[in-house]
Amino acid sequence: MQIRFDDTVAVVTGAAGGIGSAIASALAEAGATVALIDVEGSRLAAIEKVGSPYVADVTDPAGLESAFAAIESDLGPVGVLVNNCGIQSRKLGRPFTNQDRDDWERVLSVNTIGTFLPSRTAAPGMLQRGRGTIVNVASVSGRTGFQTDPAYSASKAAVLNLTQTMARDLAPAVRVNAVCPGMVYTPFYEAQYAAGKAAGTAGDADSPIAYFEQKAASLIPIGRGQQPGDIAAAVAFLASDLAANITGQALNVDGGLVMS
Repeated sequence: MQIRFDDTVAVVTGAAGGIGSAIASALAEAGATVALIDVEGSRLAAIEKVGSPYVADVTDPAGLESAFAAIESDLGPVGVLVNNCGIQSRKLGRPFTNQDRDDWERVLSVNTIGTFLPSRTAAPGMLQRGRGTIVNVASVSGRTGFQTDPAYSASKAAVLNLTQTMARDLAPAVRVNAVCPGMVYTPFYEAQYAAGKAAGTAGDADSPIAYFEQKAASLIPIGRGQQPGDIAAAVAFLASDLAANITGQALNVDGGLVMS
């Protein structure tokens, strides 16, 4: 069986990032016409060959309305929405009191409201047409509450809950699911590595990427961290007709880090 999105317009938010661009590429390779949404237009230029770029802030209702109107005018009705946009606080927790109100407000706004608003914008059209899929990119930290970044963990827990609410509200016409990435290398590991070096807990790692790889190997049953392509493959599956009987679910893509 093959995943195909022929004659389907797919919107990916946070498309200029590592996971976002991998998701956009996977959907395009499967035949989708892809709309790339990101707040940074200069970063979108690097992946324009994958799809059509649209600059918008996922926390700005008016900007999103304009972007989606342009997408539907340029490309056609939206059949797939991937809410991938997300940020970390980049301020280490452990304990949670290390973080400030500003850290929380920014992360919750982008990760949680930035999942709600694109969905609210796209859902009415999907319902009117009687068909559509939404996939939210959450995190395994939303399942367990990792101490590294409490604001991020809490925001992704909210995304998981919102996924279930949306799935109930939009059924049976529109399916809504989430993907929970495990350990994917991001610049946040640079802060973790620096803190680990200062505390003497970074072991013999001589760089952030080496620190990440050693940490992943020690924590993940399959022995490695995840790549953006791993997440993209799961998103494509949940958005496709192969998952036609799946809604309101969260799929961990973490090598067994969290088994629930």
